[in-house]
Amino acid sequence: MLFVLKKAISTLVLPPAGLLLLAAAGLALVRRHRRAGMTMIACGLLPLFALCLPAVSGWLEQSTYCCRNTAPPTDVGAIVVLGAGTYDNLIDYDGETVNGWALERVRAGARLAKQTGLPVLVSGGVVWRGRPEGELMRQAMAEFGVTVRWVESASRDTADNARMSAALLKAAGISRVALVTHAMHMRRSMAEFRLAGLEPVAAPTVIRRPPDMAFTDFIPSARALQQSGWALHEWLGWLAQTLRPASP
Repeated sequence: MLFVLKKAISTLVLPPAGLLLLAAAGLALVRRHRRAGMTMIACGLLPLFALCLPAVSGWLEQSTYCCRNTAPPTDVGAIVVLGAGTYDNLIDYDGETVNGWALERVRAGARLAKQTGLPVLVSGGVVWRGRPEGELMRQAMAEFGVTVRWVESASRDTADNARMSAALLKAAGISRVALVTHAMHMRRSMAEFRLAGLEPVAAPTVIRRPPDMAFTDFIPSARALQQSGWALHEWLGWLAQTLRPASP
């Protein structure tokens, strides 16, 4: 129930749903209270427009980064690759496979495994329905020529990733790991793995350079809105993480 509530709040707060609901509430109010209604509409639509601009979405993504390291980590015992979601209802891949974001992490993890020879753990469970993401990640890793040693397939979020991966790795006598996830997701992931008692070393992927501004960065796009939404999701997750009571 707590997980469902967290997902519901996240959906309502993050764009576009929250801003569109605010604008819709203003539209319903505008006949009786014109000034208040128009203010609510503006407060909903203007930020939504801004979040659709690549100039804004790029700045938001850069604000989430905690490191830009590209060198292979040293003195670690394993590689941990975090899931990012799945595609289902497919007519290929036996109906399910990892989504594009997860595939980017799998690719980075496979490359690191080939560079270092370290064993790999993949982490991802079932959020709503379907097969565990960890199993789908294992299959994707095999396509890159890497055999996965551990599959953590019960987690539903980043905190679960860390806690359940830590249990598997500690049983193998491993505490220092290379953590593979998107640069945008790394700050929160590193904090969760430290809380789980591991020593994570950042191995981020999709590390974008600060953008050089061009006129196209001020043309709204669906991709920019998606990028903005993910960056704001990370900031919301970071805030929730800092406000969460410490474990006894």
